[in-house]
Amino acid sequence: METTQTNKLRYAIIGAGAGVLGMHRQALQSPSIAVVAVSDVNPEAAQQRAEEWSCPSYSDHRQLLSEIRPDVAVVMTPHPFHAQIAIDCLQAGCHVLVEKPMAVHVGEADAMVEAANQAGRLLGVVFQHRFRPEIRAAHQLLQNGQIGRIQHVTMSAVWTRTARYYQSAGWRGTWKGEGGGVLMNQAPHHLDLLCHLVGQPARVFSWTRRFLHSIETEDTVEATLEWPDGALGSLHISTAEADQAEYLKIVGTHGQLELNGGKLSARGLEMDIADFVATSPKPMAAPASHELPITLDTTTAGNHAAVYQAFNDAVLHSTPFTSAGAQGIMALELANACIYSNYTHSAADLPLDRQKYAALLVDLIDKKSL
Repeated sequence: METTQTNKLRYAIIGAGAGVLGMHRQALQSPSIAVVAVSDVNPEAAQQRAEEWSCPSYSDHRQLLSEIRPDVAVVMTPHPFHAQIAIDCLQAGCHVLVEKPMAVHVGEADAMVEAANQAGRLLGVVFQHRFRPEIRAAHQLLQNGQIGRIQHVTMSAVWTRTARYYQSAGWRGTWKGEGGGVLMNQAPHHLDLLCHLVGQPARVFSWTRRFLHSIETEDTVEATLEWPDGALGSLHISTAEADQAEYLKIVGTHGQLELNGGKLSARGLEMDIADFVATSPKPMAAPASHELPITLDTTTAGNHAAVYQAFNDAVLHSTPFTSAGAQGIMALELANACIYSNYTHSAADLPLDRQKYAALLVDLIDKKSL
């Protein structure tokens, strides 16, 4: 890996004309990063970004890789192109940071991880919400066992969108352009937090609906979830409602935690519920509870700068990157499983059958909906 004398990583931006670049711009101004090239299939957009960073522009990312040989490639193209571009970059010797969702279906994501393993390079997904102080604190509570064995999980997220939103770009809400609707666009961060905190479910039964929007794909999903240890849960995400944006509750045998509107609260039971129900002389009662202390690390925020800092540390110092490889796949596989369950009217077991899901997606693209 080549770096400058100041130990800057040489970054290339692929899909530089994307609107999401605005969320990356501050992070790319890090003193540990030098943007050395940009590419976009729209030459004018590429040139405009190149002038911003005083670097070469390309309309073909493969030419960029051949001529510039960057240390890191950031892939922010529309996600149907993520897999092939990421694999091209990995095979060219780049570390890759890819926007969510990392691919359209989990079979593509598997190929990306395999390419990273073969190249000996880091493949990370931009899941900045993992770095939010309250998420980090919740993760620590769960890892320390302060909630006990998880029994039930409830997640709800609503991101209201209008018809104008879907009309603003022809790819929105289409099978060919997105590979799904709310599950592939608004839900990935929530699905990732669910898997990050509780682990990936083992079975999903899902219903997807188009309640309000004239689109090919879903604007709402409702799912029941089962984890390998028997824990149960529910998931609800929609762009067709007006409700609180984000709610997550995790109930365990020794307490519970809630994430609501960016705030974390947690309570512990004075006695594990399993022991209490077995020994209490009262026929209808619950153990006393107390508020659990929460320490928020505010030195890092849930933004792209935190992602880039952690990614750079992983590249330069081999520290773990939280959403690398298989960790980055979980949200995509859960989204695919929800779609698969709805259209097959059956429970979807995870790991999801890659070939069956790919075949379903081909049918959905051909027929627009089933």
